[in-house]
Amino acid sequence: ITSIYIYIYVCVCIILSVTPKCCVETTNRFPLEILMKVSKYEVQTSHGVCAIDALVLHAKDKRYCATLKLQRFLQTLLKLKMRHGLKNTASAV
Repeated sequence: ITSIYIYIYVCVCIILSVTPKCCVETTNRFPLEILMKVSKYEVQTSHGVCAIDALVLHAKDKRYCATLKLQRFLQTLLKLKMRHGLKNTASAV
């Protein structure tokens, strides 16, 4: 009986570690404060295990789901941040 519980526990742990974190809805409206904290983003496609196309924004320890329409803006923003050595915060200038 104890070995059955261990087996079930191991199976649940494996399933949880393999399950992807997919965006289930997106938005194109974000405060500039959040966008300035984005350090990277990745494209989620509906051709894999996730149901929708989305941009997954990584800002500090949080993930946000954005529409693909924001990709060009984010590319420009991240380039400007790198070029000017801006930190991942929205500090007033």
